[in-house]
Amino acid sequence: MASTALVGDIGGTNSRFALARDGVLLVDSITAYPTAAFPSLAQAAQHYLDTHDVSVDRSCIAIAGPVAGDLVRLTNHPWQFSIEQTRAELGLQRLRIINDFQAVGLALPHLRADQLVQIGGDAPRIGEPRVALGPGTGYGATHVITVANEVIALPTEGGHISIAPSTALELNVCEWLLRRDAQIICEHLLSGPGLENIYRALASTRGNLQAHKSAAEIQHSAVENTDELSVAALNLFCELLGTAARDQALSSLARGGIYIAGGIVQRFIPFFRASGFRARFELSPTMHDVLVPIPVYIITDEFPGLVGAAAQCR
Repeated sequence: MASTALVGDIGGTNSRFALARDGVLLVDSITAYPTAAFPSLAQAAQHYLDTHDVSVDRSCIAIAGPVAGDLVRLTNHPWQFSIEQTRAELGLQRLRIINDFQAVGLALPHLRADQLVQIGGDAPRIGEPRVALGPGTGYGATHVITVANEVIALPTEGGHISIAPSTALELNVCEWLLRRDAQIICEHLLSGPGLENIYRALASTRGNLQAHKSAAEIQHSAVENTDELSVAALNLFCELLGTAARDQALSSLARGGIYIAGGIVQRFIPFFRASGFRARFELSPTMHDVLVPIPVYIITDEFPGLVGAAAQCR
């Protein structure tokens, strides 16, 4: 099966594996495991190959963390590994490790129109820079450019970029984080744990120091409108995501569009559309006219990271 490759998308919570043939993801082969179920990437990947009774000689795996050199560490999970040692353990001729949002960026040319939900803006400008970003267990971002007809996704550590408050309420949330010695960065606000931080911070401003809900509970209560504090927290989350998306859009003049992935926003699209996200995205006294035409899309495909990793296995 020389044309078949192993692809993966490894996050702090879930590890997804699949097969790709000639650069195309074989959707029926996708299997997800809890990342914590295995002590290493090599053992997780080998379990997948054994379970599917398949052998491959090459692989591209996206991981939630920086990739620089042979030693790789996940940002929100204890896994760390040598690329060369992992390649040898799996008996591969070639193993490529890329950042998880880099893989999402590389998937953009392969997504269909019915896998995207547009939130404002005009049509994207073909050939202009694009940005993929989004919240999940952590927060990621990548800038995507096209050079000589080749799509290049620039890996970043966007989750660790500072984010500024735009309202007095957001300033209160930031002060709550500072009192806990937490940096004011995207990942501490725009992620599953970040949504929980927002909820607890808002509760604290109302004198409730013990309030706590999981991100899933906050999202459910907000969408069902059964808890006013959850509604406020999720609205603030959406507005802060508008701030982060605006800053990324301006950093590369991403007239090709902003694409939201990450696994959280896809679960509450109607709420997101009605939130203050788009107004915050366009909020700039000097750059408003630049921002208004830029389209924002929510990626509804469940596995864009696998699609992007597969595209690297042609």
